[in-house]
Amino acid sequence: MSGEKSLARAYVDTNVFDYVALKHPEYGRPCKQITDDIRDVKLEAYCSYLVPIEILGSLSRVDSKIAAGAILAFFSFPIKMIPINEKIIREASEILLETGVGYDSIHAAAMKSAGLEAVLTEDTEHWAKIGNIKIIRPVDYEKARNSKIPEKVNC
Repeated sequence: MSGEKSLARAYVDTNVFDYVALKHPEYGRPCKQITDDIRDVKLEAYCSYLVPIEILGSLSRVDSKIAAGAILAFFSFPIKMIPINEKIIREASEILLETGVGYDSIHAAAMKSAGLEAVLTEDTEHWAKIGNIKIIRPVDYEKARNSKIPEKVNC
């Protein structure tokens, strides 16, 4: 593959998949671009096993058929899955104590264990509290996708 750009690598937060499944009027299209790039291996995507758990939980409150379909779609993507283990949960509890952020502390600890620096998410409020993570909003992804993950994308 000489001459080709190296793939961008990022953790993909649950809301990206939820917005695609729900065909969200504002975020659905940019999130679909992200999942298309994951499918086409233009983005090296990582998720912990918390992501499909959250997809199932959040979408089942809306429509169980949408939730089940979203899980099938999720596991069809070439996503590098990060197992949740005791070390990650302990790290997450430290992040929780430092930031007051709950579930996203588990995602952040999983990212750290995989050596990731960037997250694709629309949930900027919680992620900004964690620090030392490059936050890329789906609406900004179009700009960022043509280069490496940027040093900092303002939220």
